[in-house]
Amino acid sequence: MGWCKVKGEEKEFFMKKLLLLLSLFLISFKSEAVNITISSTCNGGANTANCQALEDELNSYLNSETPDVSIDKYADGISNATGFAMKGQNSEYAENFSLFVFKPSFGLAAQGDVDEPESAEGFGLGGALTVGINLDLLPIDKIGPIEFKKMDLFVSFMSYNLDQEVGDNATGEGELSSFSVMARYRLMDAVDIVPGYMLQWGGLHIHTGIQRNKMGIELSQDLEDETVTDEGTGASGTFNNGNVTFDMDSTVTSIPFEISTSIRALYVLSLYGGLGFDYNLTSETDVDLNADGTFNGNAGGDTYVANISADESASGEGMATNYRGFVGLQFNVPFVRIYVQANKSFAEELVGVNAGLKITY
Repeated sequence: MGWCKVKGEEKEFFMKKLLLLLSLFLISFKSEAVNITISSTCNGGANTANCQALEDELNSYLNSETPDVSIDKYADGISNATGFAMKGQNSEYAENFSLFVFKPSFGLAAQGDVDEPESAEGFGLGGALTVGINLDLLPIDKIGPIEFKKMDLFVSFMSYNLDQEVGDNATGEGELSSFSVMARYRLMDAVDIVPGYMLQWGGLHIHTGIQRNKMGIELSQDLEDETVTDEGTGASGTFNNGNVTFDMDSTVTSIPFEISTSIRALYVLSLYGGLGFDYNLTSETDVDLNADGTFNGNAGGDTYVANISADESASGEGMATNYRGFVGLQFNVPFVRIYVQANKSFAEELVGVNAGLKITY
């Protein structure tokens, strides 16, 4: 594994589960974006109705639901969601640290109606390992109006690869990688309303930098020896061979501009929020669906033979610009923080969430 592990196998297990969730969704979706074509013959002629019933069942098996989203639109949605999954991971919004912060985090995003997966327009994943330092460490205090004690610099990266079974006769390969450099500047200082972090306003910050996120998913479903049966007629058949593959590759590079503020109460709780604008330098996704195979069946004495095929591809681009809002909740104990953040686009039906652990001083 390419990414530095946190708590060894626990971090690896966590990453596998998140990639598995997306992989399982894509397996169910791959036949909804476009239909897999069936070309068939029925030899004998006495039971063509049984042949038709078996073909209807085979079509239902391969294309379980009528598509609500084209593969082209899905590629666009993946582009938007891939970039959106990173928002909130590469800077700091709830903490005025003195020296450093260390933060592993993971996020996901979706465009469209997430309550109905067949209607969703795209999903994205992103993760980061972020290290931030306060620039008061520098030997100079300021350059012009910029005071270094009010500025923090963050560098983030991640590289993770996965190759495992994701279902019956299905395998999935995943690649996630990201890189980011961000800066935060404190426009207004924090104010202790009640001492001892019982009630503190965290001040006002601006954030900017550059973010890059890449997500690749390759899924393969082996159909050999899979059986399809029409319960009404008893007509049944088996795939002699067959394979369905779904490939997706998405890369987004963006420049975010954000403004944020926070409130800390009772020491242990922090609530923060803000507004953001993203300028996407690149936002590209390639999606491919391929299928082929042969199927032989018996339909009331008639021999049913079918070939399946699909060869569909699309390239999509995300939004050039995006406006969004975000809100987060953080739990504080000495030197350690746990947070969760939600993001909502004002331009598209696009939502995201990320969570992470922080070690700070």
